[in-house]
Amino acid sequence: MNDINIKDYIQDAFISPLERLMNGDNGEKEVNLYEKYRSGGFPPKDSDYKNMLHEMMVPYYDMYLNGDYQLCKPNMEFIRLQMKRAIDDDDQFGKWASEQDLIISAEGWGNNLKRIPEEERIKKQYFYVLKALLQADCQQDWHRLSEELEEMLFKAEVYSDYKTDEVLCVLHAFTMIMQQEWTKEKKAENLELLRQQWKFMKHYYSVMIRHIVGVKWTQFHKVAETVMTSSQSFKPHMHIFYSGLIDCVDELTLDKKHQRKMDKICSQMQEEITRYEPSDLLYELCDAIFPEDFQRLLRENRAKSYKEIEDESNQKDELIRQLKKQSDRTRKELEKSKEIIEKMVLSSIPIEDVDAELEHYPASMAWELLKDLNANPIINMQKAWREHYPTLIEKYRDRLFGPIEQQKNLTEAMMKVAERPTYNYESGATHDDKRNQLMLGENRKNLVQLKRLSHE
Repeated sequence: MNDINIKDYIQDAFISPLERLMNGDNGEKEVNLYEKYRSGGFPPKDSDYKNMLHEMMVPYYDMYLNGDYQLCKPNMEFIRLQMKRAIDDDDQFGKWASEQDLIISAEGWGNNLKRIPEEERIKKQYFYVLKALLQADCQQDWHRLSEELEEMLFKAEVYSDYKTDEVLCVLHAFTMIMQQEWTKEKKAENLELLRQQWKFMKHYYSVMIRHIVGVKWTQFHKVAETVMTSSQSFKPHMHIFYSGLIDCVDELTLDKKHQRKMDKICSQMQEEITRYEPSDLLYELCDAIFPEDFQRLLRENRAKSYKEIEDESNQKDELIRQLKKQSDRTRKELEKSKEIIEKMVLSSIPIEDVDAELEHYPASMAWELLKDLNANPIINMQKAWREHYPTLIEKYRDRLFGPIEQQKNLTEAMMKVAERPTYNYESGATHDDKRNQLMLGENRKNLVQLKRLSHE
């Protein structure tokens, strides 16, 4: 097929359908490609075909990438399919897209959100544009682009409108996905997850950048209220929003009226979170988009779910049960030890042997055993016991309280040293002079002469 026929085919297959949608019904009939080209054959998709396709489609790529209103106001799904067919055949699209300004592109699609009523369809089509860039291996400086978007969205004092800023947030998320060391397939999966969960994610973005995007509310308590009440699909992810909100709430400069409303909603949200099992579906995506904050926020601020609270309660109950079991066992062992020592005393076993047995016990236990034994009238009647008890109780008192008293004495001694007056060398003395005289305390007039030791 010659160049003229290739050009005619591209015109009939791609260009004319787009033009008809852009210009409205002008009476020109749609070409039946099968009937027109079946006799001569369809053009092979070789380099000549791909080069001409790219050359003829670039103006429409530009309109599609930048959300040109003239191209996007008609049947957007048909536009997407036409573009996908062309891009699949065009091996130069990715290289061309790598040189385009994607921020201008996002702003163009943001303008469409203001001009076309079907907002959800517009956002869906923008996600398809990003998917086309990913599939075509568009190569941009994604790190630089994400930083530029952060400067615009996270730090700027003057913002754009909430609809355009929403599209810029989508683009920011896309740049963060593209920076991950993931396969193309995994990047596509996370981009699709972002699209599916964007209704929730735009609220999370709002708290993370301290600037409301994608919703008409002007107060953050309304954003939080929307997340809590508007959709059941938000419930498993509410803890993610809550963690970001709690972290930034002090930076929102709310007046007293709105602060009270926010406090009430935060309290209600914390209770609501406990009713649902938290989902980790968005963890990997959120960690990619907000790598410096997400894990920390989740760790520090996420409210605990009902299951986690229940598990902690069960764990505490188990610890209490184990502690009680251990206490009962210790008490039984103590009673058994007490019985053994009582038998030793009543059997007239030498007190030295009793003392040797007591030394096997911790000081506190030996102390308690001695006092309990002495309180037993039968034991107290034993002459040997009465004679040796004062020595034993003194010994084990020293074992129990001695270290405490030693520490107290050491502390008191250190305090006394610290309270002593300091000794200063007399001002103006030479080095040799200072070796021979010291000035005591603040009495600068009384000098004490030091006797030099001689080694001769």
